[in-house]
Amino acid sequence: MHETRTLQVGAFAISASFMVVFPLLPALQERAGIDTAQLGWIATAGFVAALVAQTLVAPHADRGRERLVIEGSIVVMALSTLAYALGDSVAWFIAGRLGAGLAYGAFMPAAKGLLIRRFPDAPGERIGRLHAVELAGMALGPVLAVAGKVSIGVVATIVVAAALTLAAGVPGFVAGRGTGASADRLAPAANPVAEHASLLAGLALLRHRSVLAAALVMTAYFVPIGAYDALFPRFLADIGSSDLMIGAALTAFAVPSMLLAGWAGRQVDRLGAFRAAGLGGIANIGVILLYGLVRVPVVVVVIGLFESGGQTVVGAAAAAAMGWAVPGRRAATAQGLGEAMATVAAALVAAAAAPLYARGGAAALFGVTAALTALPLWAGIRLAVGARPAEEPLVARSPVASDRFVPAGA
Repeated sequence: MHETRTLQVGAFAISASFMVVFPLLPALQERAGIDTAQLGWIATAGFVAALVAQTLVAPHADRGRERLVIEGSIVVMALSTLAYALGDSVAWFIAGRLGAGLAYGAFMPAAKGLLIRRFPDAPGERIGRLHAVELAGMALGPVLAVAGKVSIGVVATIVVAAALTLAAGVPGFVAGRGTGASADRLAPAANPVAEHASLLAGLALLRHRSVLAAALVMTAYFVPIGAYDALFPRFLADIGSSDLMIGAALTAFAVPSMLLAGWAGRQVDRLGAFRAAGLGGIANIGVILLYGLVRVPVVVVVIGLFESGGQTVVGAAAAAAMGWAVPGRRAATAQGLGEAMATVAAALVAAAAAPLYARGGAAALFGVTAALTALPLWAGIRLAVGARPAEEPLVARSPVASDRFVPAGA
């Protein structure tokens, strides 16, 4: 199906562009004379921008503006990547991260909402496939970054990445104009325009127990991302990792996730979103704790292989849980709302990560990260027991498919 592939290409372009910059941050940091504490400011800026996009931009995908949200996200990501090449100060880096946060925060909730409406019987599998290509971009990005740094230099690599983002992401959407396969037609024809038109009306979804439970599971997925986004390349460099090893560590996380994403989505559909999140989360928490104990780069790479499995399951389960809670006309709004709540938590973790790491080292950083991951995961699963969806799906699910998403004990 052309429209699903188009969303996947867009997700690939955005994630690859972001991950080209990520492993180059230590070199960019030295070039600009930025100290380690300021890395937390840069990471936090991205989370703040994502929060704005998730709550104010992504809901427009429920109001007939799917193409604007999706195409605009890709263009903004390309420009944000270019900012790292144009400037060599904290201000420029913050601008780049703001753009990346806006792009990611708008694109992913809109894409997931459209898939949930389109495929109500198996949203986990479709979201898993979207995550698979997103993770493929994450896997390819570090490889291109290291290769580009060695061959053409850091700045030139970033410029090329920005150009490729536009070249890979935008043509697929432009080609759909007038063909009946555009992003505007991803949602079923029966999809009415969402009635709410304000941020407060969207936030009101949180009064539903099922929505809050799903948002807490999303938070458990985002918390480790906050810590990694701020400090993981620095942590790898501090334990003696070369540029090649840093790229390998990031790729080691992304490649298994890419291969497992479809399988993880099917398990979510089979087991139920909250049950699958619990199983994946337990494995994920154990691996996070190991990062605080290991000081051998190659072992960190191996650990990343195992963490990717748990994090992949939790990510697919979180989006599917929100799709179960809000499967119809406000699906993209709910996805953005859940990710916004999770982004706040991740931003706080990112802001605290640098001083925590500076004072207590890796053990303190990853120990606190594991605890902050476990708490919302446990709370979300507990709250989901007995909860009911906040709205009905636009296309009726089969009884079997619907039952898969009822939490255990409900």
